[in-house]
Amino acid sequence: MSASATTKQVNPDRRRPTGYWLGTIIVTVFTAVCILAFIGLMFRPQSDNGIRIWLLNHAPDQTVIINPFNGVVEKKFQVADGLRGLAFSRDGTKAYFYNVVDVSNRLTVKDTRTYLTEEVIEVDGVPQGIGVFPDNRKLAVILGSKTDFMAGGFDVIDLMEQSAANPERKKRLYRERELRLTHKIAVSDDGDKIYCVDAKSDRISVFSFKQKQLIKEIDLYGAPEELFYPRVGQYYYVSVLMHRAIYQIDKSTDNVEAVYVYAFRERNEKKDTGKLRHMAITSDARYLVGTNYEDKTVAIWDLKDRSKNDYDWQDVPYFPDVYEGSYRFERTHYLPIQRFELKGGYDPNIKYVPGGQHLAIDPLDQYLAVVDDYGAVYIYDWQKGLRTNWSYEGSGTSERTGLPVPEPVKIVVDIADRTTEIRDMQFSIPAIRNQDQEE
Repeated sequence: MSASATTKQVNPDRRRPTGYWLGTIIVTVFTAVCILAFIGLMFRPQSDNGIRIWLLNHAPDQTVIINPFNGVVEKKFQVADGLRGLAFSRDGTKAYFYNVVDVSNRLTVKDTRTYLTEEVIEVDGVPQGIGVFPDNRKLAVILGSKTDFMAGGFDVIDLMEQSAANPERKKRLYRERELRLTHKIAVSDDGDKIYCVDAKSDRISVFSFKQKQLIKEIDLYGAPEELFYPRVGQYYYVSVLMHRAIYQIDKSTDNVEAVYVYAFRERNEKKDTGKLRHMAITSDARYLVGTNYEDKTVAIWDLKDRSKNDYDWQDVPYFPDVYEGSYRFERTHYLPIQRFELKGGYDPNIKYVPGGQHLAIDPLDQYLAVVDDYGAVYIYDWQKGLRTNWSYEGSGTSERTGLPVPEPVKIVVDIADRTTEIRDMQFSIPAIRNQDQEE
């Protein structure tokens, strides 16, 4: 039999089986759907989580709204003369502004989503601080004298009811006038305790809203500077400039649990730097961050891991003028896990940021923002550049101290000017909106 006879002939016109064509159609349709879905994702209106930086510039009494994700200044608007500070409602929908010059002595309430003014509240004195109650129905307002601005106490006002005696005013629920120079105030998570810091006292005064009286004083043996009562965690924090430390106080007991020291001096050293001022905390209450205005640095503590930072009292240098009072607490001091310097990056004449003051961490723990004296906002990647293994990839080392110097991912300079005076900076998280939604 010949080779040609044993070779099986194949018919080139043989038809493909039905299953083959069905499979081809399914794969083609699936591929087309995936392509269309990808195109849809690329060109769909992006969802905006609403997080913004609110910056108060006292020089023109202006509020500046910054989108931290792209570093764009989205809006600027005037609020009132002598703009001093703001506070957000617990649900994040309202911003309460207070000022110290406006002769009408008012609070301005704005919607955090639209930035529109909802209400103007007249108060009995010059407002100098606000404590927001957790029910979003009441405010504790520090009120100063109309003549010398000295604040001897606070009022608690009802945001929902007007006064029976004067329908143009809000109903006053509690008044306290036994303080001398109140400059910080906060309200506890349960809405009962009101904490006040007096510039002429070494103590934190704790009042009960239910009892309408002073219930406790916490002696820190040094005048408190900043009172930070976060909405997360079981502690609140108070800085004492003389001690160069931040005190951690239990919310339920009001007992000092720890003292976080910025840095220890050598014995008999005269130089006094390292004064901790403004503070922020991550959403899981894990990391505490504080600014050091004089030293131009930021300090970071890991509140859950103290194993690397425990110091016995015998190891703490003794400075009678600074630490004598702290010894009475019999608590361990903890050194910061990390510090980094605030290096200038937008002006070639500024080698280091001139006194980074206010700072804030956004509610998603993505960014840490620090503002300098000129109004430039430095935005650092918290997740990648600061928190994860304390990695500073791509950054240099300080010539002055040898400390790591992380590079900000964004620097917002739209309002940076030598006449700028920043009074407050906070992150807000208003209602979710779309980018194409009108402000």
